[in-house]
Amino acid sequence: TNPFLRWHDPAIRKHLGMEKASDAEVFAEIRKRKDNF
Repeated sequence: TNPFLRWHDPAIRKHLGMEKASDAEVFAEIRKRKDNF
């Protein structure tokens, strides 16, 4: 499944080390990592 559609998933947040981050911060980090993939 597309990670952009799962920014709220606790497993995704944990993998990123962003369990306490805001939704916007998590989405931005996923976006940043995609740009550098």
